[in-house]
Amino acid sequence: MSASPLYPPDFRTALISPPTRKRRKNPRTVTMPEHVGPHVKLVFAEMARQCMTYDSLEERSGVRRATTKAWRRKNRPGLESLEAALATLGYGFCPVPSLEALPAELAGELTALALKLRMNIPQTWAALIDIGIEQKLLRMRADDRAVVLAEHDTRRLRHDNDNTSRQRVSQSVAAGSRKLARLA
Repeated sequence: MSASPLYPPDFRTALISPPTRKRRKNPRTVTMPEHVGPHVKLVFAEMARQCMTYDSLEERSGVRRATTKAWRRKNRPGLESLEAALATLGYGFCPVPSLEALPAELAGELTALALKLRMNIPQTWAALIDIGIEQKLLRMRADDRAVVLAEHDTRRLRHDNDNTSRQRVSQSVAAGSRKLARLA
């Protein structure tokens, strides 16, 4: 029985120094910006890997093309924009603390759990979050659960596109829960 690593090989908790040589720029593909955070690098790396253009990312995620291009040099992405772009590329956004940032007791228990599950630390955190959400849903009343699930389905159908106002979404969820109540 071989022990699985606690972090994937490409997971870094320390800053990486920028490469010393310049990258060749190819105007036909999405290039990797040099002076941005790792989450923005992930967006551009996945866009290049999946051969996704700025326009198709805008169409699917609702994040404007100009906004995405501005992440390269001018602006830092907001959380909602970053989550929408990552969701379009097939990723979720879940901050994972390093073991050194956690209290020693919690770090030990998390390490033991990761080893038992044969998962790395980020996968273990994701599993714990999923379990917590399931437990919360089990404790809720059936009506509340239906509302939460309907809202979740609405968000999934929109591909995390936040172009609609929150008020409209909540009104549609409330209308959906009223319909469910009438049917029950």
